[in-house]
Amino acid sequence: MNHLGGHAKVDEQKKKRSVKLQSAVLDLGEKPPPPVHHDLAGLSCTDHGGPSDEIAKEMIYWSDIPSDDKFVSPIGAYSIKRKYLTFDPDGGGFNNIRMSMETMIVMAHAMSKTLVMPPSQQMYLLRKDKGKQRIHFSLTHDFYHLEQVGYEHAGLHVISMEEFLKTEAMTGNLFNKTTGDAAFPPNNRTNWDGIDPKPLKEYLRDVTLTPLNWTPGSCLVAFPSDDGPEHFAELDEMMNEVNANFPRVQEFINKPVPVNAPATERLREAVAGQVKQLCVYDEKMQDAPVVHFMCYHKMRVRFLTHFYAFLFFESWEQDLFNKRFVRDHLRYADEIQCAAARVVAAIRDRARRRDPTGNPNGDFDSFHIRRGDFQYKATRLEADQIYENTKDELQEKATVFVATDHQGKPFFKPLADHYDLVFLSDFKEELKDVNTNYLGMIDQLVASRGRVFFGCFHSTFSGFIYRMRGYHSQKEKVEGWDQGVLPKSYYYSGKHEKSIYQSYGPLRTPYYSREFPISWRDIDKGIEELSAIGDDSYLIEYIAYVYTTNRSSVHKNKRSNSIELWSFLT
Repeated sequence: MNHLGGHAKVDEQKKKRSVKLQSAVLDLGEKPPPPVHHDLAGLSCTDHGGPSDEIAKEMIYWSDIPSDDKFVSPIGAYSIKRKYLTFDPDGGGFNNIRMSMETMIVMAHAMSKTLVMPPSQQMYLLRKDKGKQRIHFSLTHDFYHLEQVGYEHAGLHVISMEEFLKTEAMTGNLFNKTTGDAAFPPNNRTNWDGIDPKPLKEYLRDVTLTPLNWTPGSCLVAFPSDDGPEHFAELDEMMNEVNANFPRVQEFINKPVPVNAPATERLREAVAGQVKQLCVYDEKMQDAPVVHFMCYHKMRVRFLTHFYAFLFFESWEQDLFNKRFVRDHLRYADEIQCAAARVVAAIRDRARRRDPTGNPNGDFDSFHIRRGDFQYKATRLEADQIYENTKDELQEKATVFVATDHQGKPFFKPLADHYDLVFLSDFKEELKDVNTNYLGMIDQLVASRGRVFFGCFHSTFSGFIYRMRGYHSQKEKVEGWDQGVLPKSYYYSGKHEKSIYQSYGPLRTPYYSREFPISWRDIDKGIEELSAIGDDSYLIEYIAYVYTTNRSSVHKNKRSNSIELWSFLT
């Protein structure tokens, strides 16, 4: 079956479009706005209390790929009408929030919709030292550099909720789904930073298209490699073909499908033994001015999943682009990275001083031991049992960093009897003036640099550490990198799950409980192929910017010409 009908004309269409776009920019009579510069690809800690760039570079697992910045989704990229994606943050801990947000950002790019970031607010377990420091946080700039990502990437536009409400809601462009009347925000409020978001959430559900049937674990969201309804039908045909001989998970253990394999083969691995239907981004959703993804626990509506387990792309180049996009840009902000780099440097110095001959590199091992409010009781082991489960992989008297939510060091004595244990609390000087609500992220970053790492099964906190170790393994080409395995990464809770990362494992539910090699394995393939796509994207972005954001500065007849151009493109 041919699932790529119409692709042969793409290059010719690109050439024609490029000429038209160049003319359009001249017709508008203005120069594109200059790009805002911030080196997202590197890491400089000069403005964040050190360390030196030479020391800090150890933290860098991400890459600078300029051609990726130009890529725009083939779905809806040339629509003149600005459309939006809004979402509720997950109601759980930060790593659940992170997982959900990654999915939303990738969907916004794939749908060519402007991403509206939620207002800053309190987050579960991130409310330490109230009254002494900030406890309301923005996902846009407190933990990530999302605003800058939006500037750099042609295919992603990021705005605040306040800007969205001022631009669309207060101008009467949002309508109640029941009455059809223009609907304004509660009390006409546009700035919801630090305010109870419940009324805003209810308002957004009333004025947007909210797809409640998009449920992680029950369907797979699939995006075709071309725009148009006929291409979405191709995906349904592919799913029918897969269902006719539904694959089992066991078929792919230690047998990963090549990342550039035909779409049907990749789809087989993505759904193996689990998902039998697609969530289709249909014309109704494409035409919706605003699509809203809500989090409402009472209705069991929640996007607690990995983006790579919930979203499927017919184009393998686009699939790998999204995995690189998350790796390269949805990484913790420089302030957090630099604080972690200072701690890592201090631990290495400690380990080196304890054994200057046998450990000149200052290698250390690491744990994440989850206790606290964790609901998975089987992982709540006593320290002596943790020692018994892990001692074969660790060296006696080694320096070991422990990331943990457990208060009190006496619990760890069975481990301290064998190892030189250190905790984040031992590095007060390195963490001076750092908001203590960032310490969880710093714990993750430090633990990710351990020679050997033991994490907590079912923990999304541990999960992200494994993914970062996966990213590092690909960059450093460590043993097993080509298969996506992590030979020095384990779980401490039991024999069954201890060595999961020692072999290639395909996706399996519950997705959120761990990370999978498909998110980091061989994702730099296809960069050259993708670079040929979207070379005109900056011009496309500029025309959209002028028409939708700065209409008053464009003369009426020139705007008319632009509309004709966009009609041609769409």
